This record gives sequence, C-alpha cells and structure tokens, in this order.
Amino acid sequence: AATAKGHAEGEDTSFRWQCVEQPIGKLLFQRFLEGAPGLAAAKALWAELEAYEQCEEGERSGAAAALRGRFFTPGGAEHCGFLSAAAMAPPAGGTASADDFGQARRELLAHLE
Repeated sequence: AATAKGHAEGEDTSFRWQCVEQPIGKLLFQRFLEGAPGLAAAKALWAELEAYEQCEEGERSGAAAALRGRFFTPGGAEHCGFLSAAAMAPPAGGTASADDFGQARRELLAHLE
C-alpha cells in the first residue's frame, strides 16, 4: 500500500492533478491556453463544456447545438479538429444530459496534456 506522502508525490506531477483538479493550477493553465496560438479554441471548448455540464436541463439542447456549431464545424474559426468523429457525434437518444460531451472532454484533456 502506498503511503499518503508517496501517493501525493505521484499525484503532484500528473497533468490531471495540476491542471484540471487543482483550482489555481487550472486557472493558470487556462490563462496560458488563452494566449497560446492554436490553443485558444481548446481553452474556449473546455470552458463551454464546463458551462454545459452546469446548465439547467431545459437549456441543454440549445447549448449543445451552439457548442457543436462553434467547435465541431469544419472550417469554423474555433473548430477543434483534434477531436474524433465519435467525440463530435450527437448523442444517441433524444434527451440531453450533462455527460453528452464526455468523450469530447476526455479527448480535449488528452490533447492538452
């Protein structure tokens, strides 16, 4: 079994821990992305995915359509071409849920790492 100290040391160096889970690290990393050529769209997608996860159920279908139009449309100014077709595909079934963009979020974080 890993000790608490050993576990913390392993976590401290991971991208997810430093840039996603730690609020100050996440803020600093997102500010870096805003100013980095080619990464601003990825930062904007990340912010929109988080906003989507927090929005009310009745607002989700409109928010999902706006998100897909902004980031998933080839040739668009903020198109995120690093996402797979599966990540950009509309969800199966008619109802919108907070996890509709789970695959896109995973691929986004893998791209940024």
